[in-house]
Amino acid sequence: MKPRTLAALICPAVTLALLAGCSPSTGGTAEGADGAKKVKIALVMSHLTNSFTTTFSSAAKAEAEKQGAELTIFDGKKEQATQNAAIETAITQQFDGIMVEPGSVDGVKPAVEAANAAKIPIMTVVQKMTEQNLAKAYVGGDDEAAGKMQMEKAVDALGGKGNIAILWGPMGSDAQLIRKKGYDAVLAANPGVQVVFDSSANWVTDEGLKLVENWLQTGKKIDYVVAQNDAMAIGAAKAIQDAQLTTPVSGIDATPEGLQAITEGRLAGSVSQDTVGMGQLSTQVMLTVIKGESVQAETLTTPVWVTKDNVAQFA
Repeated sequence: MKPRTLAALICPAVTLALLAGCSPSTGGTAEGADGAKKVKIALVMSHLTNSFTTTFSSAAKAEAEKQGAELTIFDGKKEQATQNAAIETAITQQFDGIMVEPGSVDGVKPAVEAANAAKIPIMTVVQKMTEQNLAKAYVGGDDEAAGKMQMEKAVDALGGKGNIAILWGPMGSDAQLIRKKGYDAVLAANPGVQVVFDSSANWVTDEGLKLVENWLQTGKKIDYVVAQNDAMAIGAAKAIQDAQLTTPVSGIDATPEGLQAITEGRLAGSVSQDTVGMGQLSTQVMLTVIKGESVQAETLTTPVWVTKDNVAQFA
């Protein structure tokens, strides 16, 4: 069973108040089996193209069902305009609360302000926005600590000297920026490690594969590849395998695919931030906010380094 790594939990278990909510499909009111009105939550993700976002979303939805609420997932499709439109839809359809994973730290601001104007509580999950004070709360992983841990492991593997390549998430996204902050702190303290290539693969496996293929074709030596998520890391590992090399690669998120790759020796490691627990906790916090009760401004999970030695604990 996957160990929980939650840094903080809400005090008592969430008990739902009987709040009104309108159906996102018909505009009508959702009711439970006993005729009581269900609390309705909108979860607006930046995208649903990898196992981290789908696992998080599924966990959040399952927790809502467990609590007697209804959660609808919206896909921002990696387009800020699409994500903002989804938030506007949730406002129009009078959801009781909105959770959003900002695709852009600044681009989501107008939609968040619109939710506030409509007096619908909105909170951020997984990634923050620049003006985080506009949201009721934030639940996510400690991305700076995760980035620091991942880069420290890479530096240790190289003995403090060598060439690394970095695969970024979408440039300007919160996770990309904050994980980079962790990387930068470690690299600044280890001048013997040089970044010879870095580019965004947008969290996507195929983009990571193509970038690393291109880097390897230059003939420039790469001693370690650090990817900001498992999907890109898996693409990088495939490129390295195809080139008949053994360059180590690590990721972040410890997704099912990432864990399998670690088990099979394709990835050197990944940083787990308890994706399932993060999804569950996000819903719990949202329900508490909807009830009008106070919550912590920020609740983070604790990163754990996963390798072949302990991967069985996370399966």
